Amino acid sequence: MADPTVIECTTACTVTVVHQISVPPFNLTLEEGASIAIAIVAVWAVGLAFREFHRVIFVDGSSTKESE
Repeated sequence: MADPTVIECTTACTVTVVHQISVPPFNLTLEEGASIAIAIVAVWAVGLAFREFHRVIFVDGSSTKESE
């Protein structure tokens, strides 16, 4: 966290300015990052399984040669 800058006025006021950049993807804990990574890999694995299932059903079944 950034150190606050304190500005004192000549009148009876005090202004404190804190500059902090907050980018949500970079503020993740290790557990939050791991759960997002697991979710991404799971979605990828399901997509790969559907792709292979489609390949087995539609591509391999239609490419058999008939005997002469």
